Amino acid sequence: MQDSPSFAQYMILALCLVLGAISTALASPLYALYVSAWQISTSEIGYAFIAYMLGVVFTLLFLNGWIGRYGYKRTVVRGLIASILGLVFSAFSADIWQLCAARFLIGISSGLLCTATVIGLAHKYPFSKPHQAGKLSSLITVVGFGLGPILGGVLADQFAAPLITPYLVIASLSLLVLIACYFVQAPLPNHNSGKISLWSTPVLQDDRRLFWVCAVISACCFAAFSLYAALAGTFLKELPLKSSATLTGSAISLILLVSFLAQLSSKFWREITCLKLGGIGLSLGCLCLFLAQATHQFSFLALSVILIGLGHGYSLNPAYFFIGKLVKKQHSGVLSSFLLIAYQGTIWPILLSSLIIDYFNVLTSVAVFAILIFILVAWVFIQLPKLHLDEQKPIL
Repeated sequence: MQDSPSFAQYMILALCLVLGAISTALASPLYALYVSAWQISTSEIGYAFIAYMLGVVFTLLFLNGWIGRYGYKRTVVRGLIASILGLVFSAFSADIWQLCAARFLIGISSGLLCTATVIGLAHKYPFSKPHQAGKLSSLITVVGFGLGPILGGVLADQFAAPLITPYLVIASLSLLVLIACYFVQAPLPNHNSGKISLWSTPVLQDDRRLFWVCAVISACCFAAFSLYAALAGTFLKELPLKSSATLTGSAISLILLVSFLAQLSSKFWREITCLKLGGIGLSLGCLCLFLAQATHQFSFLALSVILIGLGHGYSLNPAYFFIGKLVKKQHSGVLSSFLLIAYQGTIWPILLSSLIIDYFNVLTSVAVFAILIFILVAWVFIQLPKLHLDEQKPIL
């Protein structure tokens, strides 16, 4: 059943998505502080980041039936509760393993919120052109991920307890939004639709090829951003700069600010054109990151941030647009499968990069990462001519 549009309820769900994304990205500028405070290695910090993604994957594999069984509102509420618990647990973690457990819980929250709020936002979409709901949800997500690092960095630098205060501030805001969720009206769930296959891809061959193109380019986006989210502090230490949590958070947030602007401007381009621009941006951004580490030039790092931001925005916007159309053809299991593949980009490349840094050096790690992105983007470019899409009209 399609519930009636409501701007106020839409905004509450949007805040749920924003706070869920903030909770996810909040720890990124703090990782370098953990290394100093706990005397741990880069790969151990990588474990904390990966623990979060394992929580997301766990949710997509085993909890994706909750939306059908309990409805999107109850799923959002449970996601927010998990986020608040994960944030409080993070604030009082005493070692890397406790932090990993907290990040795993936040990953579960993120997995629930990413799927449930997107569905809820589509149901409550109060504007004209409802087919644009998926793109606006993507923009809202980017806003949350962009605010997370900068808030984490600023709060860490401004307060005496940098590894405690950021988490408690966001947990308090999340509690307020959790209370506001009471005012969201949602249809009763269809209990017979609660069981969803763990793996669901489109039936038609053309749709399946489009699904994989979107999933792979999204995996590249998440991998490039996650590399900065997990290791930005390590990259900045290699450059002649005075490092701080605010600087680290600003570098991460700048990627998503550029991504946000790119998504806004993508309405002037066709979807396939955006995918091509995104793939080129991601590839060149990784190349510039390698050059930054090789030459110790800040200009290359700044250019890398901008290019990866452009690649992130131009790739994700059409990817979510196409996946939204495929979900309407089938069911929400396609969205879970898409996210399951895309989020692999935030696990294995980051784990590999962290281990290579520990056993070799940063330059080797970035080189291997860049080669991996080049290969995946090349595969996407090979598949694009095989897609049978209507290229006569722009996105809007």
